[in-house]
Amino acid sequence: MKKPIPINTESSIYFIDPDDVLYCKCKDASTTLNMINNESLVISRELDAVEELLEGNGFIRPHQSYLVNRNHILKIDIANDYTLILTNQEKIPTDVLMRKEMVETLKTGI
Repeated sequence: MKKPIPINTESSIYFIDPDDVLYCKCKDASTTLNMINNESLVISRELDAVEELLEGNGFIRPHQSYLVNRNHILKIDIANDYTLILTNQEKIPTDVLMRKEMVETLKTGI
């Protein structure tokens, strides 16, 4: 287990294991962390700040609104615009401009 990361929501402070985060999605000025236990944590921070918090824990940015835990990527659906399919079958879109770098990062594991 990695060092727990503090996540401040409106009502609580959670200490989460980064491995338990499937992906993060930003909308407006808040970000939702979607967890492996189907729980969602909504925080009042933009995705750049969350990306900084999770740095070094295997997350990639396939789209301007998403941050994905590479350990939970099951496959890249090339036939459907390089959509990421996660272990829970959730589908994450990818940005055309980020695809080549994302695929190389996932292939090399860097």
